[in-house]
Amino acid sequence: MKKALILGRFQPLHRGHLSLFEAVIDDGYELLVGIGSSIEKRTENNPYSSNERSKMIKAVLSNYECKYKIYEIPDINNHDLYVKHLENIVPAFDVVYSGNNLVKILFENAGYHVNLPKIINREAWQGASIRQAMKVGDDWEMDVPANVAKIISNIDLS
Repeated sequence: MKKALILGRFQPLHRGHLSLFEAVIDDGYELLVGIGSSIEKRTENNPYSSNERSKMIKAVLSNYECKYKIYEIPDINNHDLYVKHLENIVPAFDVVYSGNNLVKILFENAGYHVNLPKIINREAWQGASIRQAMKVGDDWEMDVPANVAKIISNIDLS
């Protein structure tokens, strides 16, 4: 079976990520999920640990009949070496699905095909907006899958 990579920080996993997962599943690929910034946790931009993010991914993908594997990708803070770094962690894959321009550039420059599915509601469905809504007490639950909202509600970020 051909494999597709989705790379994200999943801080938190939101409906935009879900739409990427669904595109990969609909296209018939096995899903390889790379959790970026995997060592980061309990910071403003990276509040959730890799284990917590993995739990979110597993909860969402359990609703689908699909093959998937999750990989932790620590930061190296070097764009020139990033794809090689990832290739040392993740098995071979056929295509990358992403809505992130930097990911697109890095992987296309390394010779990969990058599929850019149409992103719906991008302004709301991005981690920074959701984290900000959480911080100020605004509604955010509708921007994440229900089972992710439940996981988040059980995490103590202090």
